[in-house]
Amino acid sequence: MKEDLTNIQYSPIRHIRYAQWFEDVQYNGKTLSESERKECVSVIDKTIEQYSSGLPMMNDILESIKDLHDEYHEIERTIVSVSLFVIITMIDSMIASKYFILADKDYDKRFMRGKLFIILNEGFKKLYGFNENTHKKSEWDRLLPLMKHFPEAINHQYQELTYHLEKHSKSSSWWKDERNLETHLDAEKLYKSRQEEIIESKVMTDSLKLFRTLLAVSNFITNAHACIVNFLVEKYHRGELAGETT
Repeated sequence: MKEDLTNIQYSPIRHIRYAQWFEDVQYNGKTLSESERKECVSVIDKTIEQYSSGLPMMNDILESIKDLHDEYHEIERTIVSVSLFVIITMIDSMIASKYFILADKDYDKRFMRGKLFIILNEGFKKLYGFNENTHKKSEWDRLLPLMKHFPEAINHQYQELTYHLEKHSKSSSWWKDERNLETHLDAEKLYKSRQEEIIESKVMTDSLKLFRTLLAVSNFITNAHACIVNFLVEKYHRGELAGETT
């Protein structure tokens, strides 16, 4: 690690306009053409490849520090763990969207729409929650105790994102009814739910609500992780880097 830090520069803390990812994306009434559908799948595949490439590294970090419980490693563990959740949920939502687009049989497409709704509801529920009870169990709330260790800029960004996430949690039902029907398998109600008209571009637009939210959080975590790197680099340059630091 010390050899690595010799060549690592300080990471800038980026100023991010988080509000851009919480703006409503309205369905424009357009029907996807075959070429647009193929282009959409191509973009999804490239995005999945980009994000999934980092998963093994996150897992390796968590494995390497699983027996280290000092304050520094508890902070690092939480940051990496939350990041792992965010990236996996982003990928899962994209995969569900991809196979919804690719489905060429009516029942398949209705099935995939329902499974996408589950990810949209459960994803935001786990990320932030919909009420006090679910929020206390959320990934976002796990970060709150750590903020005392981070600079003012990060704390301001956390507060800004909390404002947007709280507002988002109250913005709609987040497909709660559809999620319940898809998971509880009440056949009669589920059948009726799946008979609702399928509008591909609207379903894809709806799926962006979770993806863009996760993207905002991912950018915040990147800034928080930059602080961790800067902390290590600074300790290294002062000759204070302990041998046990990973």
